[in-house]
Amino acid sequence: MKIFCSNQGITLLETILAMTLFAMIMMGLIIILMQNINYCREYQEILATKQNIRLTLNYIEKRIRECNHQEIIYHAETQTIEGKNNLKEEVWIDLSGNIRYDKNTLLYFNRARGELRVNKNKEHNVLAIGIGDIIAREIIEGSLIEIEVIGADMDYSVKTKLRLRY
Repeated sequence: MKIFCSNQGITLLETILAMTLFAMIMMGLIIILMQNINYCREYQEILATKQNIRLTLNYIEKRIRECNHQEIIYHAETQTIEGKNNLKEEVWIDLSGNIRYDKNTLLYFNRARGELRVNKNKEHNVLAIGIGDIIAREIIEGSLIEIEVIGADMDYSVKTKLRLRY
């Protein structure tokens, strides 16, 4: 029996087997990495939606604080808050979901597009997106209002209670 020993290098069969093994390992790693990237993208979208909902509530609270608290009036039938700013101008915060074209509208909620917008000088700038609904409830008539912002794509909402004297 003769044994052939070659010191010239590796054979074609060994090269093909090594490349096949390397390709299978790489395919497995690519699948795992693509899954992780998709999970990260989904969680990033969820966090962005939650952040937009929280920012919407912060914008509403901030605009209400800009008004003179002795002159704020909440209209429950239209879900609007009427107040006066530091210059004694009449300002509005409209949470009804309708587009508001009045000047000095600090905030209004556009239900058709799911956006919170500002219309101080008829510019209609978008402040937040991804809002499903904004619900304003009068808990104690004349003094306590609860505002709830609900997300459009997910079951997530944020609430706040504001004590006003009107």
